[in-house]
Amino acid sequence: MERAFLTGENCCLRPLTKTNLTKLSEWMNDDEVTRLLFTGSTPVTPNDLPWPLESDAVVLGIWSGFDFIGTTGLYSIHPIAHSAEFRILIGDKKYWGRGIGTECTKMIIDYGFDRLNLNMIWLGVNIENKAAIRVYEKVGFVHEGILRQVQYRNGRYYDVHRYSILREERCT
Repeated sequence: MERAFLTGENCCLRPLTKTNLTKLSEWMNDDEVTRLLFTGSTPVTPNDLPWPLESDAVVLGIWSGFDFIGTTGLYSIHPIAHSAEFRILIGDKKYWGRGIGTECTKMIIDYGFDRLNLNMIWLGVNIENKAAIRVYEKVGFVHEGILRQVQYRNGRYYDVHRYSILREERCT
């Protein structure tokens, strides 16, 4: 197992390995896991997932003890604007509601600002994903607006909230 890259109280973040792609593809094919996410509209196999992962991203596996439970990271890292998109997926449902999403979000925000010298981190979240919205607001993300009917899932279109956090706004 890879050594922890970032460590919190209840979880740690490690580099993903190709062996993690099997579990990740299982989560991406689970309607309950992806029902409010952009991902999950089409079936995927481990071979469908890009490897190595995107070059303009830092993607890490979320671990609780010896359990691989999800992924998180910063995507579309822009070297001039010093911005990036935040994403998280807690795929192992037995870890939902335990505060791990909040802890990982804080770790990635700190990493982005302190080690990547980012100034702004942004995200999009389905307007019905109330649990995620609570986490993002709790850690300091600011609501910027609504992208109307930008996501198609479950046979209908959803609005998406756009949030961001600036380096100067983060909770410490």
